[in-house]
Amino acid sequence: MTIEISGVPGKPIQDSGEKSSVTATNAKGGNPAPAAKSGSGNDTVSLTSSAMQLRALEDRIAELPVVDVQRVSDVQRALATGTMELREADAANNLLEMEKSFSS
Repeated sequence: MTIEISGVPGKPIQDSGEKSSVTATNAKGGNPAPAAKSGSGNDTVSLTSSAMQLRALEDRIAELPVVDVQRVSDVQRALATGTMELREADAANNLLEMEKSFSS
């Protein structure tokens, strides 16, 4: 990903009144995709196809519910009826794996 920002270090970039452009670049061919133009300034941002795919995935993930409603309902039902099976060794192993992932 290429980012070009013009200005003097330590001083804010002043608005020149010119149009900005954003160009999406195809990583395989390097050909620019149609650009989206808005705002003012002389800044240029180029995104690879991988970056655009990551952005699309991020948008899809943001639309997913935070809670799996069906899973919560199943656990509530199992707790209420006393049919919930808990294996202490599995729970302990899961906690240890989670702690290991935090330290890496």
